[in-house]
Amino acid sequence: MSFNRAFIILRMLLRSYAVTVASSTYQNYTIEFTAPAYAAMADLVITANGARTIVDGVSMKMRSAIPQTEYIASNLGSYVPAGYTLAFNDEFNGTALNRSKWMTRFIYGGGTQDKLNDEKQRYRDNNNHVVANGVLSLVARKVSSTDPDGINYESGMIRSDWTARYGYYEARVKMPGGLGVWPAFWLNSDVSPEGRLAWPPEIDIFEFVNNGAEDKVNMIHSNVVAQSGTTSTLMYTDAAFNTSWADYVAPFNFNEGWHTIGAQWDPDTVTVFVDGLKIYTRTYKWNYADGTLAGPAHILLNLAIGGSWAGRHGIDDAAFPQALQIDWVRAYTKN
Repeated sequence: MSFNRAFIILRMLLRSYAVTVASSTYQNYTIEFTAPAYAAMADLVITANGARTIVDGVSMKMRSAIPQTEYIASNLGSYVPAGYTLAFNDEFNGTALNRSKWMTRFIYGGGTQDKLNDEKQRYRDNNNHVVANGVLSLVARKVSSTDPDGINYESGMIRSDWTARYGYYEARVKMPGGLGVWPAFWLNSDVSPEGRLAWPPEIDIFEFVNNGAEDKVNMIHSNVVAQSGTTSTLMYTDAAFNTSWADYVAPFNFNEGWHTIGAQWDPDTVTVFVDGLKIYTRTYKWNYADGTLAGPAHILLNLAIGGSWAGRHGIDDAAFPQALQIDWVRAYTKN
């Protein structure tokens, strides 16, 4: 009996969970998952990639709930308001990404989509999610590629399997600094309990774009994407927030140290903070384009490369590999 490599994939409409089979002897493999509200049934798929794979048996059974929170050793750098309870977090204290909490592709295409827009990277699992010393590094590299779209960078992203509407979300991060990088921390609509997946809505807690000219390492972009025909009105802005471009210009460079960026999301407003400083409050409704309430949000952090925004003035290949470093991600619900 000879095994090379195979994958076991559990698919439920718009959500996939996978484990790698790499043993030359019989082994037990387990996929643990939380079935979303819309799931009525699941398909188990085994992809052998040309290898000889023998399956002795398959079973599915209920398990206890997967824990969504873990111990927080220190609240240093956290700015959670009073009246909130921890609902989801990852402190990245292990040696590998916790795959029961995070996916590594966008939800579209059955959970396989690996890029957006005109970005020049694809999201991969080729050591692009490095966990060490309590930090997750989303690593981007220049690679040789025969990609038909001419994309020759690989990078990392995480998308939470946990979803919610409203609350307080924060991440402590250190940005990469090379020309052409585009890391982001954002909330996107997941599948509704009725099984609907649509966009918008979207909350961009931060987008850090370094194109070396219009957007530099002391700036972050923060905004929302609302349904067509509606307006998000700024109710408060810090003096360093540019209302025309939705940019906060900081008195420091984001790639030179750790900073906490958070968002307080309520049914009618979004407020964003940098290291506890409120940079804006704006009106916002979490609705689909037709005005109905959208499905709950998942959390995304990713390191994109290039495109017409971040790559407007080129990409510094000499700076690679580069990484968005994440100390922790925490989400809270209002009491």
